[in-house]
Parts: sequence; structure tokens; C-alpha cells
Amino acid sequence: MLARPHPCLGWLHCQPQDSRRLLDRQLTHRDHVLEADPSFSGMPASFVEETWVDWLPKAVAQPFYRDQLTAHVAELERQISNLSREIELQSGGLLDQRDAAVDLRQRLKHLLETS
Repeated sequence: MLARPHPCLGWLHCQPQDSRRLLDRQLTHRDHVLEADPSFSGMPASFVEETWVDWLPKAVAQPFYRDQLTAHVAELERQISNLSREIELQSGGLLDQRDAAVDLRQRLKHLLETS
């Protein structure tokens, strides 16, 4: 059986036995939410919280999951670096334009004050 994506952490693939347990937990949480709100749809917030608070800290101890988390952290670092570079390129030009406008304003104000 192939590893399936985690229900709320789509980048993390789960081992078959964990996929079954996670689906059972997700459905249990869904059923509790549906009792309170029959029109509910989507991922139960309590399942997301359980994933981050209970399941993931335990799963990270297993090499199968630790390797995926390590790879995902590296990918996030690349994304952040690329985004920072793009922001610098775009805002750098804007900062240059702002500095030129500030300089021109100062020169013009100086001319007005001295004449």
C-alpha cells in the first residue's frame, strides 16, 4: 500500500497504518462537529489541533516522518529565501524611487526657503 498525504498536512505522506488511524480520528472529530452543527463542512478544527499538538510531535520521532519534515523545512527555507529576494527586488526599486522623491523634495524646499 502506498503512503497517502496527511488529511491536513498535504505535504506529509503517512504510512498505511497511520493513514487508517488518522482517517478514523478525522471522522470522529467530524461526527462531533456535525452533532453541534449539521451543516458543517470542511476540516474539523479539533482534528487540526490534535494533529499539531498530539500526533505530529510523536510522529517526528520516526525516521519516515522526520525525513519528510526535514525536507519540507529545507523547501520552506528555499521558498522564504526566494520570496525575500523578490521582495527586495521589487521594494528595492520602490525604495530608490522614494529616496529620489525625498531628495528632490528637500532640494525644492531648500530653494523655496532661500529665495
